[in-house]
Amino acid sequence: MDSNRQDSAYTGISGFTAANFKTLTSAEAATYRKWRRAVLAFYCSVLLLGGFALVVSIPTPPQEVAQAMPPVNVP
Repeated sequence: MDSNRQDSAYTGISGFTAANFKTLTSAEAATYRKWRRAVLAFYCSVLLLGGFALVVSIPTPPQEVAQAMPPVNVP
């Protein structure tokens, strides 16, 4: 068995729990916090831009557009 498969067999699947987070160095913990914040900001911006695109793509009825335009004076 190669070392990559053997190493992956011994890792926990729980991710970063409080116990695992305490074993990180302060630099690693800061990097993890920055990474987590960046991922959250990215997905929030994707959600915001998607909502904006959805609102912009809603068609307006022609009556509202006609009423919002000023009257045209034809000589």
